[in-house]
Amino acid sequence: MTIAARDDPADRKSPYDAAAQMLRECWLLARSVVPEGRTLRRRIARRGGPRIVVIPGLLATDAAMRPLRLGLLCAGYRAYRWGLGRNLGASADLFERLDRRLDQVQRRDDRPVILLGWSFGGLIAREYAKAAPHRVRAVITLGSPFSGDLSATMLARVYEWIAGHRVDSPPIACTLSEKPPVPTAAIWSRSDGIIPVSAARGGAGEADCSIEVACAHLAFPSDAAALAAVIEAIARCCPETVLAEPRAAFDGVGLAGGVAA
Repeated sequence: MTIAARDDPADRKSPYDAAAQMLRECWLLARSVVPEGRTLRRRIARRGGPRIVVIPGLLATDAAMRPLRLGLLCAGYRAYRWGLGRNLGASADLFERLDRRLDQVQRRDDRPVILLGWSFGGLIAREYAKAAPHRVRAVITLGSPFSGDLSATMLARVYEWIAGHRVDSPPIACTLSEKPPVPTAAIWSRSDGIIPVSAARGGAGEADCSIEVACAHLAFPSDAAALAAVIEAIARCCPETVLAEPRAAFDGVGLAGGVAA
């Protein structure tokens, strides 16, 4: 894994701001495991729109991405689970497993799909697109740390504890900051209390476009603005897939309010 260090003024936060953002992330984590009573029930069209495989972040499962998939489905896109269980970091057979999953998604239609990854899931999406660009139409990342040097951060220590290998010695060869050979968009937030702005936004040439939103890191899968940014990223990366009349994904109800699908 090759990453380059870079000092970015956007990453400089006062101790108060850093503490406030971390408290917000902890509150969102606690709220994510407590079911809410309100549900969002919509008729979902599963055919016709572009196909998107949604990859969860580190330690997360497809359940964590359910609000985002539902929002995409309601907007007219075909959103699929990644189907590989809990994301426990990079493994030697990761791309083989993802290949088998895409075999299922592309069984009746072998056209390339869009990969949408949250946090570490976005790194998987970027690296897989480099290994199999013929299967990927575009890559969209949500708060993914693909740029800069994170090896000395607490984030790296957490990853190493979960994955069982050093962050700079993964079991697959990769250069995180290298842009995949397909259209690539980075969605990032100054309110992210976990991933530095410069790491998720990227530097020159590391993504084709970047879109700023205002949400916490753990809110990306359930934030309405993040969903709108994903739809904008799809339009920028894949203009031929833009729906003629995209349906509204919400009727005054936030994705975090619970879903039933």
